[in-house]
Amino acid sequence: MKRTALHMALAALVVGTLSHSVLAANEKVTLMVGGMEKQIYLPAKLAEQLGYFKEEGLDVELLNEAAGVDAENELIAGQVQGVVGFYDHTIDMQSKGKFIESVVQFSHTPGEVELIATRLADKVKSPADFRGKTLG
Repeated sequence: MKRTALHMALAALVVGTLSHSVLAANEKVTLMVGGMEKQIYLPAKLAEQLGYFKEEGLDVELLNEAAGVDAENELIAGQVQGVVGFYDHTIDMQSKGKFIESVVQFSHTPGEVELIATRLADKVKSPADFRGKTLG
């Protein structure tokens, strides 16, 4: 059930971002991920590695861009056909007169987290305690 839902969501993401001419020509679809190493965008990489795009008849290439802002710029410039990024970029782009649409939201992922070493667990109780610490 979860696998089928993932297939449908990712296929909708790709199909929703493409024009009919691209689909008809069976061309490669290029999606830029706003930080492929981020947990919140794991579904895109998993779909690629598990062959879900190919199962749907899609030739998808994922490109990595460290920041979502740069990924949205590539979309607007026409360098990629879609972006895997946080939905707030669609709102930001509308304020700049660029109308893009969020097709799929990965709302079941927990987002990004910071992990704390066990030896520091008693010293870090809230984000305010991050001050002066090296994170990442």
